[in-house]
Amino acid sequence: MIKTGFIWDKRYLEHDVGDLIYTFSNGDTMGATPEFENPKRAVVIKEMLEKTGMASKMTSYVPYEAEDKDLLRVHTKEHIQHVVDCCEKGVREIGPEAYAIPVSEKIARLSAGGAMKAVDVCLGEGDIDQAYALIRPPGHHAESNQAMGFCLYNNASVAASYARETYGAKKVLILDWDVHHGNGTEEIFYENDDILVISIHEEAYFPLDTGQLENIGEGKGKGYNINIPLPPLTGDEGYMLTFEEVIEPVIRQYQPDLILVSAGQDANALDPLARMMVLRSGFRYMGRKIRELAEEYSNGKLAILQEGGYSLHYLPVATLGVIEGLMNVDSEWEDPHLVPERELDPKVIQTLNHVKKVLEPYWIFNHGHEKKREETTEI
Repeated sequence: MIKTGFIWDKRYLEHDVGDLIYTFSNGDTMGATPEFENPKRAVVIKEMLEKTGMASKMTSYVPYEAEDKDLLRVHTKEHIQHVVDCCEKGVREIGPEAYAIPVSEKIARLSAGGAMKAVDVCLGEGDIDQAYALIRPPGHHAESNQAMGFCLYNNASVAASYARETYGAKKVLILDWDVHHGNGTEEIFYENDDILVISIHEEAYFPLDTGQLENIGEGKGKGYNINIPLPPLTGDEGYMLTFEEVIEPVIRQYQPDLILVSAGQDANALDPLARMMVLRSGFRYMGRKIRELAEEYSNGKLAILQEGGYSLHYLPVATLGVIEGLMNVDSEWEDPHLVPERELDPKVIQTLNHVKKVLEPYWIFNHGHEKKREETTEI
């Protein structure tokens, strides 16, 4: 078993925007069901970790609220003031599909602070090198000047910039395996070569106009933004191949001081907002693989930050898989969900080959022959 920090605060449950609202032409409204991003998501994850005994194997930490100086490293002053004002006035939709109540701005700061606390655990506190932060609201859709897609502040971006300024981390990797493209993280660091952003996501889904594999960064950030838009039904095998063919070679060359994972488990087989069919076994592989890569190339410094995942039935199962892989522990809990395995779609291989071709000027993908980035093509 590998020592792991666990960041959680029951105040995360206070961000509750209520029902998904349908509006009709005559002005009538209908509350269909609880909004996709709701407190129950965190409740079922925490309960799963507790009842399988995984939570008791982790060391618990309490988060703190991110201050203005922390948010301003990645967000504009105008954006922060907009979120504050909207919450004070009770505005529900404060950006495209980003919803809030009066307490939401404070809890969003606590969520960003939870990501920062995970960095503290990994880089500055004792003998624990890795952590899992069960935080909400999520963050990876929030851009420098806009809330979006359930996200108010960009937790992973705040944490990455905090790690650089506070702990002197020269190179930080943000790996985003949420099924939706991490457009906010991409936008914030698109011209930055100090923070490498890799997003694995379902192709042409959300947001519709971002996440193309040709978008590789600009200026000195060219080559440091990697998009891997995978086809629907990619499944476990496709995600494993993505790690082997693209992610592992890049990490081997980049050798980050810290790895942050925007860990949305919404690529799971039962998620209502995805069609990727990844099982607990696939998430266990991803948790184990990124931990092994961190151990080999980043001195074990790894923080897993909760993002999306909207099936209350399978989100806790998928997240359990991630934590099992992260900690190198089998909880011995049997998954009752039976989902048939699928053959690998040839489109996955085609996509990965295209990604590698686009990135050839910046990274080497011949297995076993990678060189450190600075020894290859300069940007």
